[in-house]
Amino acid sequence: MFRPLIAAALVAGLAVPALAADYGIDPNHTQATFTVTHLAISRVSGKVPVSTGSVAIGSTGIPTAISVTFSAKDIDTQSADRDKDLRSPDWFEVDKYPTMTFVSKTITGTPQAFSIVGDLTMHGVTKPVTLAAKELGKMTDARNRTHVGYSATGTLDRRDWGLNWGKTAPGGSLIAAYEVALDINVEIVSK
Repeated sequence: MFRPLIAAALVAGLAVPALAADYGIDPNHTQATFTVTHLAISRVSGKVPVSTGSVAIGSTGIPTAISVTFSAKDIDTQSADRDKDLRSPDWFEVDKYPTMTFVSKTITGTPQAFSIVGDLTMHGVTKPVTLAAKELGKMTDARNRTHVGYSATGTLDRRDWGLNWGKTAPGGSLIAAYEVALDINVEIVSK
């Protein structure tokens, strides 16, 4: 259901300077979060850790290719019971589908505002997702490696990935909404 976040993280490694073409995603400084409306009255967030990822940067300063793997089995909503439920066959089936992936197809725009269209695979289903992204800044560290930060956002309908759980509360409100908001913050490092 919330794998997209992942998707996110998908976006976890967006545009970079033209000085170096290949970057790796720094999982310790990257966060893919998702938010879902609960009972039509509040919002609940969680995160899906990024396992690995790479980004290629073109001469325009935005990425030309992004590939990210997320750990669905480590989804974290700060509630042990809810996390156990999300990992179960009712949701992500992490014993069968322990990871999620995002691979970009097209990336257009400028470092200040670019669009990423890519394939998000989760729960055994691959569907396109569009993310709105921007560069947050870049710097060179003491080891002469370039770091670039990005943020990206998007939404998806979890049912598109077969995450159809749809129980309702008395009165008819969905316990967990179908629409999932993604918010990804990524740091990439030159290789």
